[in-house]
Amino acid sequence: MKITITGPRSVGKSTISKIVAKKLNLKYYSSDEIGEKYLKKEGGLDKAIKSGAIGKMIKESSYSLIREVYEKKDFVFDLSGGAFGSRKYSEASKKVRELAKKSSIIIGLLPSKNVKESVEMLFEREKERKHFKEMNKEELLAKVQDDYMKFPQLFKEFCSFIIYVKDKTSEDVADEIASKIRESASR
Repeated sequence: MKITITGPRSVGKSTISKIVAKKLNLKYYSSDEIGEKYLKKEGGLDKAIKSGAIGKMIKESSYSLIREVYEKKDFVFDLSGGAFGSRKYSEASKKVRELAKKSSIIIGLLPSKNVKESVEMLFEREKERKHFKEMNKEELLAKVQDDYMKFPQLFKEFCSFIIYVKDKTSEDVADEIASKIRESASR
C-alpha cells in the first residue's frame, strides 16, 4: 500500500504521517528529508530556499527524487505542500501530482472547511517557526493566505480523502486516516 499525505506548511503532515506509518506498519519517507539530504552541500533545505538554489534542484532533480519513492513498496510519503502545489514551479508540481495520483492513495490535510479559520491556524503555527520569526507579521499572514488558497481546489481534484485537523490531536487524525485506508482497502 502506498499512501501520500500532503497539505499546507504547518498543518501537521510530518507528525501525522509518522504516526500513520507506525499504525499501518509502513515505511515512512519525507520529501523534506530527501530535499535536505540532496541539498546538504547548499547548507540544507532552508538555506537553499533563501539563496534560490532550490530552483535548480526542483527543475533538474525533484521529480526523479520523488519518483524514486513511488517506485518503492508499501510506504507513507510525507509530501511537502510546495512539491504538490507550487505556483512558481507549476510544471514540476503538476508532474508530481500526476505521479502521486497514479501511484498512491492521496490524503490531503487541511485545517478546516472554513478558509478564515484555516488561515488563522496556519498563521499561528507559522509565526512560531524559526525561519519566519523575523518576518513582518502582516507579510507572513498574506503569505500564509496566498499559499493556503491553492490547496482546497487541488485537493478536490487529486486527493482520495481530505481530512480536517482543527481541534483534533495528531493521534486522532492518524486514527481517522488509518480507518479510511482500511475501509477503502476492504472494498
